[in-house]
Amino acid sequence: MLTQPEYRASRCTRFRYRYSGCNRCADACPHEAVELSDEGIKISAEACQNCGLCAAACPTEALLADNLPRIEVLKRTTKRPEVTFACAPSEFKGDEIVPCLGALDAAMLGYLASRGIAVTLAGAQHCAECVHGERGEARLSLNLEAAESLRCVAGNDKWAEISVPDESETVTGKAGHSPSRRHLFRRFVGRGADQLMRPVSAGEAQAVPLKAIRFATPFSTAGRELLQILFNTPRGTPAPLSVHAALFAAQVDIRPGCLACEACARACPTGALQIRESATAWQLGFEFTRCAGCGVCVEACQPHVLYFKDEMEHLAKSPEPVTLHALGKQRCTRCDRFFISPAPEEICPTCEGDDADFASLFG
Repeated sequence: MLTQPEYRASRCTRFRYRYSGCNRCADACPHEAVELSDEGIKISAEACQNCGLCAAACPTEALLADNLPRIEVLKRTTKRPEVTFACAPSEFKGDEIVPCLGALDAAMLGYLASRGIAVTLAGAQHCAECVHGERGEARLSLNLEAAESLRCVAGNDKWAEISVPDESETVTGKAGHSPSRRHLFRRFVGRGADQLMRPVSAGEAQAVPLKAIRFATPFSTAGRELLQILFNTPRGTPAPLSVHAALFAAQVDIRPGCLACEACARACPTGALQIRESATAWQLGFEFTRCAGCGVCVEACQPHVLYFKDEMEHLAKSPEPVTLHALGKQRCTRCDRFFISPAPEEICPTCEGDDADFASLFG
């Protein structure tokens, strides 16, 4: 019996933020098996072919493909000098059989290559005939392109090749062919990738009440931790890394106009955005090492001042989160409690609300 990916609602941005427009999993699915709603997603057992592409496209790892257990696969493959991944539909032999080559994310490929492990991807020539079709090929092209970006930033001399055999070659399950990167990316980069490059636009968001945000414990993702391993070991001064749809990381910045509503930090699933308070000050902090680039903070920002920078700089772990916005606390002249406000105020929002309630009742 064919299984389907496990769905963890508390990790899903659509569940955590009721009005999120994230549709990465549905866009990646070749079988129209993903149904989106304000409550999260549902996967149709009848339509799902368990290709794993939806899980590969999810930055928060809300979906887990049981036929591609990433951590177990990494534990096995890191003990070898070379590894061949073969897609199941092609029926080629390989050290590891995966449901679709597009389900091998860029962080996983980059991690193996950075350790000097030569990676061969067998079966890509069958994408046109495969039941997973163009979506799998498009996702593979994105992951290969992103892995190359990681190689340029890491600057590791031991970085091994990630190769795709030619159609005429017979794959026996051992990595032996290593075409040039130019040949590799001529075949894959840019073919159907544009449909997956859909950044979240802050200008499209609308102001929403905080009740649209569901609270849940922050978490980290395996893919983000793999990326940070690569970011923490560059040689020399690394070049900035451009934002990429297959690299689940981003650097958040802010424009003037923050209302200190805290919606962004409440919606953030990984705890990358943090509210830090003292007796006299309030700060909105950003921790790059925790950001998975899901974009829900940009969607939830009511004044639309949060945004993703085009390039990620200072990739290595920093001792303290970056302060995006800071305010001094004010003291309410009526109730004597401390509060925060973007502008100087005499009374706190609670007392203002009491005044408004009184006026609506008694005029």
